[in-house]
Amino acid sequence: MDGHGCDGLKVLVKGLPEAHNGYLEQFHNHEAVVFQYAATKHGEGIESKLAGFRGTLTADAEHRLNGVYGEHVLEAGCNAHARRRFRDAEATQPALALEGGKFIGAMYGVEEDARKEGLTGKALLARRRDRAGPIVKEFDEWRAATLPSLLPSEPLAQAIRYYDRHREALLRFLEDPEVPLDNSATERQFQHVAKLRLNMLFAGSTEGAHRACVLLGVSATCRTMGVNFEQYLAWAFERLGTHREVFGLPVSELTPAAFKLTLGG
Repeated sequence: MDGHGCDGLKVLVKGLPEAHNGYLEQFHNHEAVVFQYAATKHGEGIESKLAGFRGTLTADAEHRLNGVYGEHVLEAGCNAHARRRFRDAEATQPALALEGGKFIGAMYGVEEDARKEGLTGKALLARRRDRAGPIVKEFDEWRAATLPSLLPSEPLAQAIRYYDRHREALLRFLEDPEVPLDNSATERQFQHVAKLRLNMLFAGSTEGAHRACVLLGVSATCRTMGVNFEQYLAWAFERLGTHREVFGLPVSELTPAAFKLTLGG
């Protein structure tokens, strides 16, 4: 799974004096994007949703996800969040924080060059280990040498400790070519949710929140797959309801992926 993310959603619930602060959960891989509504942000909820998942999960370092990781689920961290901490630390330690952030920036440079060359699979992993591996080693040495010179409360010290604490997860991309360096793809999908709030201040009910998530997931999946959302809906609605009797299609064949195949994609 490429990533997981969470964002707020106000929902009108009968009997409550004001809108309830619920949450949108997002799960996605290379193609499919799923949004789900959750009334609370408790860790038990996310654990139950991912109980059957097996693989690597790229996500922010949230405490409520700790129960998800274990024998069957590997944690992959978000280097974008780590990089942001170093940028914020430039306010108090401009030279040192900039120096530290450049190591993470260099890792992104290796990834960008590999992307431009179209590297995937074993070739991508070999490039990461060959080019990013030495950068990681230098960064480890830099953090070890720099931290003792800082006050514990300084933002740069906190940024370094964050990277040390989550190092294994943040460097998961050196073990698996399918793992991205960060969880930015999830944040980009939530940017569309933010734009939607200009016209949708809240969901009118809990059921409305669930339905909104279905539409958000379908539209995000179309964007991810390069499929025109309106064309897909027209194609799907033409078949929905008569997909078995008239078209001989199971409902699983009415997905954006199925529509893309009809376009020769």
